[in-house]
Amino acid sequence: MKTLVCFSMLLLGLANLPAQAREATQPSALATSLSCQLPAAAPAAGAGQTLFDEYSWQLFVALNWPAQDGQRGSPDCTKQPGGSGYTVWQTYKSVAEIFLPNAANPGPWDSVLRAKSLGLINIAALKNTNQQERVDQAVGGWLIDQAGNPTYYDIAANETSYDYIVNNTFYNANVVSNASSIKFPNGVIEVKSSWRILTSKDNASRYLNMIAQVTTFDAQGKPNGVAQQLLGLVGLHIITKPVGYPQWVWSTFEQIDNVPADPSTHGSYYDPAATTVNQSPCNWNTQGAHPVCVPVSGTTFQTPDPLTRVTAIDSATDKVNATYRADPGLKNSPLKYYQLITTQRPLNPNMIGNPMGTPTPTLSANVTMESYIQPTSSCMACHSMATPPKSAIKSDYSYLFKFAQTPGATPSPIKE
Repeated sequence: MKTLVCFSMLLLGLANLPAQAREATQPSALATSLSCQLPAAAPAAGAGQTLFDEYSWQLFVALNWPAQDGQRGSPDCTKQPGGSGYTVWQTYKSVAEIFLPNAANPGPWDSVLRAKSLGLINIAALKNTNQQERVDQAVGGWLIDQAGNPTYYDIAANETSYDYIVNNTFYNANVVSNASSIKFPNGVIEVKSSWRILTSKDNASRYLNMIAQVTTFDAQGKPNGVAQQLLGLVGLHIITKPVGYPQWVWSTFEQIDNVPADPSTHGSYYDPAATTVNQSPCNWNTQGAHPVCVPVSGTTFQTPDPLTRVTAIDSATDKVNATYRADPGLKNSPLKYYQLITTQRPLNPNMIGNPMGTPTPTLSANVTMESYIQPTSSCMACHSMATPPKSAIKSDYSYLFKFAQTPGATPSPIKE
């Protein structure tokens, strides 16, 4: 793939960055249950947490398998999970590739994969605004790591989702906002990812990582340029719509060093010596209906110290994590340094009079994406309110249409 060649050349010019430490690609000879293929079906409604968590891990492994060159969304099963090159989900179409300026048709699915470029959101919550500049975490301020760098976000969709959007011209804000109904087909997958800049103090082999262009900011939080950086994956939401689940199934993973289980040790976003919460470069006024960012004059980036996990990982989920992370097939893979936080799904997906289907578990929060609303965070509850721009119609649990463009309008500078 042309893009991968370009990335190899790019690495030569990044001598000041830590070496990209993905394991060397070797033919797969795994005597394990790990599979490069997505699970054929979700567990039956009412199944226990363990079965759904195993389903989430199967998704995570398959989506993080290296993709075939020139074939978006297809795994190269001769390689190992988490091996070098773009993963399957990284070849999905990003919002920047789906929603083009002037609502142009985004073209065929298997277009050439271009270099990644990530932007940080510093606007109000995506679910509460029509602004389209960047990809936000769910609610709240910027998330700054212990190195003083912001966290970056991206959203992508698989071919089934892409075809539904393109075939219905829903990349056009006027069309999707006037739609009488929006209902994605079964088989849709959306992925939301969060990334941090890896410095010389980080062990890059503990991260699924990539070289990408990122927006840079001044001390007041204003964009002031772009730079090539080595990024490490710190959070991953995997949202699937399998048969039998009109409310979708919601899986969320984190890199294990984000917030350590032992509060006396440091983490990427945690300092045990910190005693106060500092959410610079904004003071967050949370008295109203939505958080309001009040810029701090003259400030520099600071970490929200201490960032902690509000809801502990369920013991059943912890056991599934331990099993998969110890799998011999992940021995030389960065995937062993990730953990499932939870799998949220509807307990009663088809109950008449219960459109939400009873979200189970009630809460679901990724510390890198719902950092400031962990005590009340629910993926299903949040996404149940999703609508297209300037429309009250529900958009089937997807916020993708917030990025839809209008023909002839000044294009929103969506960052991939």
